[in-house]
Amino acid sequence: MKKVIATLILTAILLTSCGFEEIPDPTENAANANQSSTAATEPTTPPATEVPPPPPPPEFQRVSFLAAGDNLVHTPIFTQGAKHGKARDMTYDFEPIYGRVADLISAADLSVINQETLVNALYPPATFPHFSSPVELGDYMIEMGFDVFALANNHTMDLKMDGLFASLDYWDSRMETHSNVVAVGAYRDPEDRAVIRTSEVNDVTFSYLSYAESLNGLHSWLKPPAEVGRTEPIDIVLAEIAAAKAVSDVCVVFLHWGAENSSTIHASQRTYAQRLVDAGADIIIGTHPHVLRDIEWYTRTSDGSPAIVAYSLGNFIGAQKIPQTMIGGLLKFDIVVDYSTRAISFEDAHFVPTITHYDRGFANIRIYPLSDYTAETAQTHGVREHGRFDLAYINEILEKTLADEWLR
Repeated sequence: MKKVIATLILTAILLTSCGFEEIPDPTENAANANQSSTAATEPTTPPATEVPPPPPPPEFQRVSFLAAGDNLVHTPIFTQGAKHGKARDMTYDFEPIYGRVADLISAADLSVINQETLVNALYPPATFPHFSSPVELGDYMIEMGFDVFALANNHTMDLKMDGLFASLDYWDSRMETHSNVVAVGAYRDPEDRAVIRTSEVNDVTFSYLSYAESLNGLHSWLKPPAEVGRTEPIDIVLAEIAAAKAVSDVCVVFLHWGAENSSTIHASQRTYAQRLVDAGADIIIGTHPHVLRDIEWYTRTSDGSPAIVAYSLGNFIGAQKIPQTMIGGLLKFDIVVDYSTRAISFEDAHFVPTITHYDRGFANIRIYPLSDYTAETAQTHGVREHGRFDLAYINEILEKTLADEWLR
């Protein structure tokens, strides 16, 4: 008996001194294993990265601007265009006529011109006194790089209402297919006129208006509801300029005005131009005389901002018999717009003389930059049958007509 008790006591002592071995709980191990697996597959969130701030807006916006004078398309121009086209299986090819100045036109961000003749598909090509030009001419002007076409001039009503609407049909179709093209100065009705023509170039908004001093006595051919921009009454012109300036950075106004074949600038024109500038016009492009007139700087009375007035840029092209009408040119400058204030300034303003040349009998008509026109070519000009024409004469006209700052 003592032996059994002793054995039990010894077993208890051994158990007490050695302790118990803990048996793991299988449920707890499974839970821990699952927790470890979940932690291992959870995606790690990358540290936040700083988004760089947007670049600051440019301090200034710049637009290179070019203006040409009258695109006066007489018979030799469209007949020779047809002749050149026939040689290339085309209806018309105007590149041999205009191509020597095409690079100058396309190089500018914004190029504008007075389209003196009605471009349309309804009437056959015709010359003075009632002009009509084929649609291929307008298409080439666009292809060459012109963006804005002034339509208010003394030949706007040459083809009566049918011709006016046919021309508007053409320009409307091209404005639909060419986002850069604007035609201004002739309108279908007052509602059409109330829509201010604008375009955006290099983040600068331009507005355009076009007015004619005369319709060659054809006022009775203009029937309501159609309208053509007229220089009088001036109150309408001033109101339209103010409205155009309110929706644009730069307001461009075309004026078809002044006496033909005269380089004289009258005091009344300066007074008129100042009123337009004070209303909001920044650029005034004068046409109609078919010869050059000077270019002048103006200052807006209200805030001292600058404006530029070209009284006449002469003919871009024309087949006339007066030597001086063969000398035209392109007005070029950069418009600089302050991004914060939208104030505008002008830089690098200058004039590029051009020469319309034709051989004897108005043959082979074409335009040259004066820089590419040689003394030898001048000696072959067909206009010499009607008066003096050579390089010395050209330079005399330029120096007599334009202030030195415009010529290089």
